[in-house]
Amino acid sequence: MGFKPIRRSASTNFCDNTTNNPPVPAPGSPDYIKVPVVLGQYNIQIPMHAEIDFPEGQNVLEIKDIKKRAYLTQCKLISVARDPEGGDTVTTGKLYISGFVRKNIKYAANPRVVSGEFDTQLSSNIRSLTVPVPFDCVTEVTFQGNASPVGPFLNQRAEWEYLISQDLPSGFPEKDELLGTDLSQFHQQSTQYFNELPFCELNRAEFLQIDESLNRVPISASSDGDVLGEGTFTQLSEKMVLDLTLTLLQKQTVVRR
Repeated sequence: MGFKPIRRSASTNFCDNTTNNPPVPAPGSPDYIKVPVVLGQYNIQIPMHAEIDFPEGQNVLEIKDIKKRAYLTQCKLISVARDPEGGDTVTTGKLYISGFVRKNIKYAANPRVVSGEFDTQLSSNIRSLTVPVPFDCVTEVTFQGNASPVGPFLNQRAEWEYLISQDLPSGFPEKDELLGTDLSQFHQQSTQYFNELPFCELNRAEFLQIDESLNRVPISASSDGDVLGEGTFTQLSEKMVLDLTLTLLQKQTVVRR
């Protein structure tokens, strides 16, 4: 299978063009610019639940700090396709959101009982664990104000054929003909639209969380029994509500005012 170009002359063919809408700005007429247009800004609450296992051999005494950062990996709008000739205005769409929360957990691990000025002292190592907690959801959004996405416009394709007449072979009346379409030719007109894909900007992320140990066991001293109130665990259950504020935009051609 290969491609063989058709031989052409060395001259460059001339191509006609016409001005499309919007027209080229003229003195006294408005200018047209293509800029991101805000379709809406939304606060989206995402409930999350995760169980985190600490590395093997790490017995956690307590959590010292948890730093969190939100990341989006997908923010896709699905709305009704539009007729390029016009039609009803689309006012809502489904927004698919995926991402993860990067959690850096700082904790005290592997405590040991040591002698000191007080009756019971614990010495431990400070460590950290970084885990991504994924999330995904779909929400219905209503476009704000007069904003509405442009498109998507559907590609179009049309075919046509020509009537032909051919003589019939022997065995048919002499005056009869074979009438039909020409199978040796193929005719088609097609239109492809390059739609602008709406996109998101992440404006704010707020976290509300509850973390609790799942398998906490008391710390035992060799001679005095359990250390009062102290224990270690290796599993953490986290319930979190992620509140995202994001802006949905699309590049559109508008009049500069």
